Amino acid sequence: MSAISELLLNLPDRQLPARHSDEYTKFAQSDGFFHLGVVKDRRIARLREGFSKTGLRKIYLSASLGALDCGIEDVQVEVLAKDFFQNSDAARYANNKAQLDGCVVVINNNDVVAPEVGSLYGRFFTDCVTTCFIVWDFDNHHWLGLSTFLAAHSDIYAPAHHENLCLLSRYNSLIVGPVYCSSIQWPREFLAGKSDQILMADRSDAPLGMHIPYPKFGFRNKVIDTLKQHHSSIGFSSRDYHLRTKEQRLREWCSHQAHWVVPVLNDVPIRIFDALVTGGIPIVPNSLRFLAPVDKIPREYMAFYSADDILNPKSVVEHANRLFVEGGQDGIIARHRFALEQHHGDARLGQMLGYAAEVLQL
Repeated sequence: MSAISELLLNLPDRQLPARHSDEYTKFAQSDGFFHLGVVKDRRIARLREGFSKTGLRKIYLSASLGALDCGIEDVQVEVLAKDFFQNSDAARYANNKAQLDGCVVVINNNDVVAPEVGSLYGRFFTDCVTTCFIVWDFDNHHWLGLSTFLAAHSDIYAPAHHENLCLLSRYNSLIVGPVYCSSIQWPREFLAGKSDQILMADRSDAPLGMHIPYPKFGFRNKVIDTLKQHHSSIGFSSRDYHLRTKEQRLREWCSHQAHWVVPVLNDVPIRIFDALVTGGIPIVPNSLRFLAPVDKIPREYMAFYSADDILNPKSVVEHANRLFVEGGQDGIIARHRFALEQHHGDARLGQMLGYAAEVLQL
């Protein structure tokens, strides 16, 4: 028996994926999904009729998407407060509901408290019959409890990853994409104005890879702990990262030539595009090499690591640094512009709003 066959046979509960697939298949046959679809179709028809009379009044973005701009002329964009969907005060709820009338609202899953802990988002969706809700879900690859709720409670559902699309499409037939994660922590205009800083920054040849710890993803944590033994610039960061100013965050990203990326479940992480937009070289697992949108990123812009590289990272780090040095200043600017044009959140927002325009016949 080959080593691969032996390892496969010794995986714990290796029939689990097949059982889950069978259970999902059976679950998805429920007539309840058809009735859900009918109700949602009627809601869309009502929205389409309402927008045909009033037009689009405004676009609202949830707090996590506050750095984005839709770039649509003569359409005002505003950012909702972080707790917009969490305050239960009756007067505030009524005011917030009226505020959304005739608008498109684009929500990130990180701005919606899970329904089991009392989120008001489901109530807003139900009551706001003249508001089009788009949900950009960053965690559909692992947080199905929230993702199924959001898919049902959205007019257009935009998962960021390939996982679970067949199942999630039963909750919302207007499932789009995937609309991949992208750089969202800095406004596009801010980044464009910092091109000199990105170009001239002093950069370490040690890869940056400070990841937020998640107990749920033990394999990822082991990878980071292993790499930390070789590079102190790889490890676990505190959860106050987004409390820093955008200038502080930009300086940190620009202070390294390469960035080691450890996904939670082989997803396509935002970190890839933050590395590129700040001129660096992302070091990405081989398992993403041929998956969209990584397959379309120029190969001189990134390095790939294998399982063995986790144990012995020296060679791949040297390769990434060599790509950076050989690309020179032209390479820094090329990566920055590539990510800014193709993988900034503004581009993804435009994609989602384009879907909404078609659905609403705007």
